[in-house]
Formats: sequence, C-alpha cells, structure tokens
Amino acid sequence: MTSPPAGTANSTSIDYAKWNRLHTLAAFCTLGGTALDGYILGVVGGAIGAATDELHFSALSQGLIGASALIGIFIGGMVLGRAADRWGRRVVFRWNLIAFVILSVLQLFAVTTWDLAIYRILIGVAIGVEYAVGAALLSEFLPARVRGMFLAALQSTWFLGFVGANFVALAWADVNWRVVLASSAIPAVIIAIARIKLPESPRWLQSQGRADEAQAIVDRHFPPGTTLPEVQQAEERGRFSELFDRRNWKLTTYGGLFWACQVGPLFAIFTFITPVLDDLGLPQGFSRDFIMNMLQFAGAVVFIWVLVAMTRRSFAISTFGVTLASLLVLGIFPSAPLAVLAIATGVYLFVASGASNLQFVYPSEMFPTRLRTSGVGFSASMSRLGAALATYLMPVLIAAVGVNASLLLLALFPLVGLIASILWAPETSKTPIR
Repeated sequence: MTSPPAGTANSTSIDYAKWNRLHTLAAFCTLGGTALDGYILGVVGGAIGAATDELHFSALSQGLIGASALIGIFIGGMVLGRAADRWGRRVVFRWNLIAFVILSVLQLFAVTTWDLAIYRILIGVAIGVEYAVGAALLSEFLPARVRGMFLAALQSTWFLGFVGANFVALAWADVNWRVVLASSAIPAVIIAIARIKLPESPRWLQSQGRADEAQAIVDRHFPPGTTLPEVQQAEERGRFSELFDRRNWKLTTYGGLFWACQVGPLFAIFTFITPVLDDLGLPQGFSRDFIMNMLQFAGAVVFIWVLVAMTRRSFAISTFGVTLASLLVLGIFPSAPLAVLAIATGVYLFVASGASNLQFVYPSEMFPTRLRTSGVGFSASMSRLGAALATYLMPVLIAAVGVNASLLLLALFPLVGLIASILWAPETSKTPIR
C-alpha cells in the first residue's frame, strides 16, 4: 500500500483519494474494454476450423486470418496511441468502441479470405487503441494504493474474455462461425454506452497546460480541496520522436521487446491449440479444453498478487525463465512420458498467462503522461508485430517441421526476452507516474 506522508499537502491529492464512483466507472470502462479485446482475439481460434471447412482456407490463409487482428493492433497502437496524447484520451477511447460494434457485425457478411482478413485487421486497429489508451487512462484516474493491482487485473479480464470466447466458439462455431465472430458486438455496445459518461483525464489536461479544466473535473468528482499532483510538462507537446531520444530509447525498445517476447509464442500456440495439443499426445475432449482454459485464467488471477508482491524487474526475468524452460522441454523431448509433457504444458499455460499481467502495468509506468499513450501504443504495436509473425508462420512451421520443432523455435521468444530483461529491464514498482 502507498500512503502519503502524514500532514503533507499530498494527503489532498487524487493519488491518495478515497475510492469513488468515477474510479468505478473508469475501471468498468477499461476492464470491460480489455475483456472485449480478449474475446475478439480468442474467438477466432475456435471459429477458424469451421470457417476453413466452409471456405477451404489453405495453411497460409489460416495464418493470415489468425494474425490479421494482430496486424491491425500494430497499426492502431502505433498511429492512434499518438492521437490520444495529442487530442485527448476521451475522444479516442469513445470512438474505437463504435468501430468495434460496426466491424464485429460486418463479419456476418464475410465470404472470402480477404474480406474476413480486412474486417479482422480493422478490428485489430480498434484493439490497438484499447491497448494504447486503456491502461494509460486507468493509471491516470486511480489512486496510487490500488493502481498496480488494477493494472495487473487488466490482463485477468483479458483472459476472462479470451477464455469465454473459447467456450462460445466450442459451443457454436460449428453451427454458425460468422455469428460467433460477430457476437463481440453485444458487449461492445454495453461498454460504449458506459464510456459516454467518462470525463477526460485530468492528468492529460494538466500535461497540456489546461490546469483549470483539469481542476474543474477534480472538483466535480472528488471532495472539496482535492488537488492534482505535478505532472511532467514541456513548452511544446510531446513529440513521437522523443520516444527514441537519448533519455527514452532504451525504455521504448524494451517496452516493445518484452511485450513481443511474451505474446509471440502465446498467440501462436493458442490460435492453433488443437493440433498442438493433439500432437503432444494430450487426451482430446471437453475436459482437456476446460483444463487448458482454466489454467490460463487461474494464472492470470494468481499472478495479480505475485506481481504486486514482486518488483517489476524480477517478475519479468523469472517468468521469462520459466516459460523458456517449459518450451524447451516440449521442443527437445517429444518422446518424454505423457505426464512430463502434460506438466510442462500446464506450467507454460499457467505462467505465460500470469506473466502477461505485466503488459498493462510496465509500459504505463515507464513513460511520462505527455508521452504515455504514444509509448504504450508503440510497445503494443511491437508486441503484436511479433505475435502476428509467430501466428502467421505457426501453421506453416507445423506442416514443415512438426509441432515439437515449432515449439522449440518459439522458445527463441522467451530467450530473447530473458536476455533483454537482464540487460535493460527498469524498476518502476516504487516510482510515481510522471
């Protein structure tokens, strides 16, 4: 817990304010959007088999459909993350939900590889906005004492959506895979309505020199006398190029690299989870799918507290080490006893899912307010570039060298992440957001 020094002016800051309705609204709007992202990305893994049976996708087409939303996230995070630093969190955060609704419905009319891929790419652009803006906005609204826990919980809600999508797809994809893909429009409408009431981030307004507007929002939603803490300002707006200047290039590079190394193998494996688990010899059926999904969700929930208890740097290093070891076992020892393969698979699912909690915490803490969504957006873009590459190549690799060799190649991701974390990972656990 973080608390202000007794008797100081900090005791009136929004950083130490009691929980109120604005916090609840911001949490619902952000956590709900993140769960929606997970649902959209998870549902394609269950629907792609039925879509392939109807539209006769090749291995390359399957890879394209699986990776298309990830390609869109690269574009959305890179371009529209910058937009939220320039024009504000609120306007960008609202319009991307409207895009979710429209693009989700358009999937009902997909009849070829290319139109489905285009819809999924555009949905990915909207998700890129969510990644860039959501965590940054939530970090700017919440009190310091709960900020880390809620940012870590973003990944749990992502997995809640992801796991829920798997169950929806398992139940109904064979009946109508288009309806399954379009079902994301329903939660998108609910969250879009909630976001109408969410005000602009006062921290962002303050970083733009609009202190009176920022304080007016604080006065409207907090007890009398509540103030804003100082945030980093500049004579001109933060430029995207600042992410790569001498002060920030290492943070920017690491932010994208650690995220890409976490999600690359995760998306590749889960988009094509059925052939992976079948080849490993794990028994087929609902029980296997249920256990797999529950391990993911349990890892995301348990690691909320693990992340709070550990420093950010040690968390990154240790989780990369465990996921690397798990993939090496699966890749190097294909003839190992079934129990060994099952344990290695379970450890990877549990730890990789839990390690992902860092993705919504670390980048938001690394960058100052005036560059936050640009920095988070760039990190998200780089992560999805790695994930898209791994997902696109996965069916090709499986066909060419088999599942075990493919998993061994995927182990390069956590290996690079481990080395980068040892060399570059910053410690932001006790550092207030700037």
